Amino acid sequence: MIETWKRTELDRLKKAYGLEPSKSLGQNFLTDGNIANRIADASGAGPEDDVVEIGPGLGALTVPLAGRAGRVMAVEIDKKLLPALGAAVAGAGNVEIVNEDFLKLPAETFPERFILVGNLPYYITTPIVARAIELSPVRCVFMMQREVAERLLSDPGKKTYGAITILVQHHCEAELVMNVSREVFAPRPGVDSSVVCLTPKRGRSVQPETEALMFRLVRAGFDMRRKTLRNSLARAGYPEATLLAALAEAGIDPIRRAETLSPKDFYLLAQCLSNKVQ
Repeated sequence: MIETWKRTELDRLKKAYGLEPSKSLGQNFLTDGNIANRIADASGAGPEDDVVEIGPGLGALTVPLAGRAGRVMAVEIDKKLLPALGAAVAGAGNVEIVNEDFLKLPAETFPERFILVGNLPYYITTPIVARAIELSPVRCVFMMQREVAERLLSDPGKKTYGAITILVQHHCEAELVMNVSREVFAPRPGVDSSVVCLTPKRGRSVQPETEALMFRLVRAGFDMRRKTLRNSLARAGYPEATLLAALAEAGIDPIRRAETLSPKDFYLLAQCLSNKVQ
């Protein structure tokens, strides 16, 4: 296998296969082997594990993953990269390259139990995170734009706290693995990155109907995040008296704003509101 994180190897592959990173696909190739190894370590992958990698590019992360996991399913949307990626992992024996869009792959395509890893294109990070939550892998280890990582990890009341924060923290335990400088990519992006580990919460007693109502309230609250809950939640379509009664039952002051409520607060509010409208 080729250590494609080395700039010499990266340049050789680009020249040999006539490659140029695609701006439209947000391609920035990792050029630091230590970071690639740390991401692979953070995945926790071992010989019994299946790993799905999103956007392997030229294999900088695929190679260390293949050295740890039982099997790596590398999902690469860019057909032009496939020959070089194939050359980079030649001889591994446990890497399957899939030329598809991760967001469009049917759920049955994925292993029954898998770890999800990827250096995510900045422009579609949020849809990928949402799809990952839907698929519920063992864990996700994602490198992403630092600003987005800060939103996923944010506490209530901060400017970085928003609807995506609640989506992630309701479903997952989220932790920062490390920050990554823009200097270790080619071409160099205009922002720094962070690596985040998301571990789905399991064994919880939650009701799908209550969750659906919860996120209806979240969307209404953050569509008008500077307004009080009394005003912003009206967009959810419930009578004001019903909303106020649910807020009172949940012990939430109606003059608070959505950005001050934790995921647990929103779920409790949804439970209380559900009881009022049955």
